Amino acid sequence: MTEPRPTDRSGAPRPLPALGPTIVRPRPFVDRRHASRRAEDRVADAERRLLARALDILASGDPAEARLAGLLDLLAQIAGAQRAAVVADGEQRRVAVAASGQDDTPAALELATWLDTAAPRSRAQKAAAAPAEIVVAVRNATSPRRDRSASGAAYRAWLPVPSAGRVTLGFAFTRARDAEGLQDRLPPALTRHAAVALTLVTESMATERELAARRAGEAEQASYVSTVAHELRTPLTGLSGYLDLILDGQVDDEAVVREFLERGRAIVGSMAELIGDLLELARIESGSLVLDIEPFSVAEALHAVEAALMPVALDRGLPLVTTPPPRIATAVGDRRRVEQIITNLTSNALKFGAEGVEVELASWFDGPVAIIAVRDEGPGIGREDRAHVFERFYRMADHERVTGTGLGLSIARDLARRMGGDLDVASRLGVGSSFVLVLPGPSPHVDSDVIAAAMTLAVRHEEDRLEAVDAVRASGSRAAPSGRAVTSSTRHPMATPSATSR
Repeated sequence: MTEPRPTDRSGAPRPLPALGPTIVRPRPFVDRRHASRRAEDRVADAERRLLARALDILASGDPAEARLAGLLDLLAQIAGAQRAAVVADGEQRRVAVAASGQDDTPAALELATWLDTAAPRSRAQKAAAAPAEIVVAVRNATSPRRDRSASGAAYRAWLPVPSAGRVTLGFAFTRARDAEGLQDRLPPALTRHAAVALTLVTESMATERELAARRAGEAEQASYVSTVAHELRTPLTGLSGYLDLILDGQVDDEAVVREFLERGRAIVGSMAELIGDLLELARIESGSLVLDIEPFSVAEALHAVEAALMPVALDRGLPLVTTPPPRIATAVGDRRRVEQIITNLTSNALKFGAEGVEVELASWFDGPVAIIAVRDEGPGIGREDRAHVFERFYRMADHERVTGTGLGLSIARDLARRMGGDLDVASRLGVGSSFVLVLPGPSPHVDSDVIAAAMTLAVRHEEDRLEAVDAVRASGSRAAPSGRAVTSSTRHPMATPSATSR
């Protein structure tokens, strides 16, 4: 028999009492986080992605140069920039920037130079520090291609990273609003990790380059020592042979004995000249060479060289002509060393000049730069040889029988550059050569860019002059009696023939 179930007033049965805990339906989920919290999550996610991509680049096994370029490109992509750069103050201040190649390098250097100047430093630090070393990292050829051109990047912005040491990031943008919103896209935590990675790779790249330069230097030194040993052993072998023949009594003729002794003396003289050049080169490289830099008369220096070499010119039947500037026109340098350079160049011109054709020492001024040209009409120098004539011990194939150490031109260029000038050559095969020496003019404070520009213009003028000589020869209008090859129309307008040929 069952007991009826109790009902409520409406007659519906009442619910049975619960035998356990009551299960309540959960309330709907409501996100109570603030917007700032979601922004922090986005920053953290961006930071994780940056670290992951940076680690992929760092662990790629590519050379440090390619890794550095990859990190800079990654940073530029995150910032919405066309190009990125980083400057760091360590043992040496360095600016690193990426480039695709030679065509892209000027834009990269422009951003790097700007960042070095604009990066925050005290006024005292800027005054005391020299320009930073600029490291241009060339991108890997296999890296993904995208528009990296910064030719239209007219806006720049820098972002300091205090938590990573004295590191500042720089960016080039195409739009002003992108430059203004840089801090929003690169929060401090993000830039800190990026700056640390860039600094590490920059140091690694600098170390790689230093090691490569050291290995190249060691290889060059080994080759240098081997060449010096060969240059000394070859004449010693000849000298030893002459002495052995004489001492063993195998030469009875006194005239032959005398000839052998004269040859031996010539060998000793050439060896002494070689040793002197080697000592001179060692002093230049070690920085122990003392130069007496002061103003001097270019005309007096040219006349001194002319007087010293006139006997050699007369012996070889070559007219030696001097076309100096006014005597009061001065250049700045060590006059004794300048005369040494001109003497070396003129001696070479007398060696290779055609008989009866003059060798000319001409000089003029191009603004604040003094220019001296030693001209000859010898066999000329080919384009390939021109790139190597200033290298140590370099001898052209058809000059092996001509006496010399192969160090004269190398020493001459080193001396010219030590005095703030330079030395170069213009030449045309079968026509002649012109070695051009440029020096600071009356003022010693001449910018290197001005020197380089004057050299380029002077070499171009000498090439035009040689082309004109070749045209004169081809037309058959060359004056046969005197054999003079340079007419008044082919001289530089500033190089007026104020001195007479002797």
